Amino acid sequence: GYLTWEEFHAVLEDERVKTYLATLEIDAQQTEKLFDMLDDGDRQISVHEFVRGAMRLKGHARAQDAAIIMNDITRILKKFEHLEEALAILQAQKDQVSKDRARL
Repeated sequence: GYLTWEEFHAVLEDERVKTYLATLEIDAQQTEKLFDMLDDGDRQISVHEFVRGAMRLKGHARAQDAAIIMNDITRILKKFEHLEEALAILQAQKDQVSKDRARL
């Protein structure tokens, strides 16, 4: 299953969950940032995303800070990939217009 932001936020209110995350040395104080670090961008967290993210975040604050940066970089790279795709489409359209004008 998946957890949405709202479900995730509600789960983190449970003291047992807070205790569990504390044993993993994961700071759950900033729930939205934690959700963003675990999420792959679809605004839902799967079991796989949670386990993978929890293992990445486990440890001292430095590890969690590094994970935040890695997550931000991954999202930025995805945005650049989309931008690159859009630019390639625009270039192809421009080339087609140039060919069409040359035929006139």
